[in-house]
Amino acid sequence: MDANQRHVAVMMPKPDQDRPSWGRVGIIAAVGFVVGIAWPRVAGVKLGPSAPGESERALAAASAAPPSANLAAPAGSAKSASIASSMPSVAGSAAAAASAVALAAPPDVTVARGILLNCKTSDGESQKGADCGKAPNFDVVAQNRLQHLAQCSAAAGVVGKLSAVFSLDFGSGRIAIDIGKSSTITNQDSIGSCLKTEFLGMNIAGLTHEHPKYTMAYHVTFAAPKEGGSPSPADSAPPAAITEGAPTAQIGWEVALVRDTPKTGAIVARLPRGSKVRVGAPKDGWYRIQYGNAFASEGWVYRGAIGK
Repeated sequence: MDANQRHVAVMMPKPDQDRPSWGRVGIIAAVGFVVGIAWPRVAGVKLGPSAPGESERALAAASAAPPSANLAAPAGSAKSASIASSMPSVAGSAAAAASAVALAAPPDVTVARGILLNCKTSDGESQKGADCGKAPNFDVVAQNRLQHLAQCSAAAGVVGKLSAVFSLDFGSGRIAIDIGKSSTITNQDSIGSCLKTEFLGMNIAGLTHEHPKYTMAYHVTFAAPKEGGSPSPADSAPPAAITEGAPTAQIGWEVALVRDTPKTGAIVARLPRGSKVRVGAPKDGWYRIQYGNAFASEGWVYRGAIGK
């Protein structure tokens, strides 16, 4: 045998040594279970996507939670709680404002006599007020309707003056209304709507007049209501008696009921369309009139029956 040749020894295990060490295998398996499965669950780490049903349940739970839960301040935050409690309720403020407007008393409304600005003759000639002669009998129906603007919802709390300009066309029996530049009230558009509603559909053909067209202006004053809402002596005084020089007009309705007192009085006469009456002062939307032969009879008719 060559001196450089080495011997290779092969060791064969004994029968009792040729088996795995189950103790070590158990230790390795336990460590793997803790690292791979148990630890992520304990730490709250998800190793895969959630099941569809689980996501839907989470979304439903979030939707069902009250809105205040998402806005709640952290526990112990006294400053946040104080700010939240001091914030006013928007809905409550709006309701309070609406109640204040609803309870506002109507203003005191004063209407001056109409001013004749100009007219147009049957020849088409325009003339200024002083040259037009006697004004048409428009005050009979205009003043009471202008007074009624106090009941317009837009008039609550209004203080100032309204200049109402009327263009009267006796040929067609129609009225056009404009707001004058001298008006000082703030909500002119809203008051103007109420103004036009008061005169909507009114026909003036039955009023006495000399020329076919006139322009007249009325100044209406809105003032704060008197404290306590008690009527002034002028308001509570009975309407003055009708004088011989009182303006005349015609009944515009097919039949106008004449009562002995305004609103609920007994019916004393029925006047057909075109009946000529002498008109006195208004009261609560009714006019005191004289009618019949030589205007010998007297009673009350609703304002709408005159001049329509």
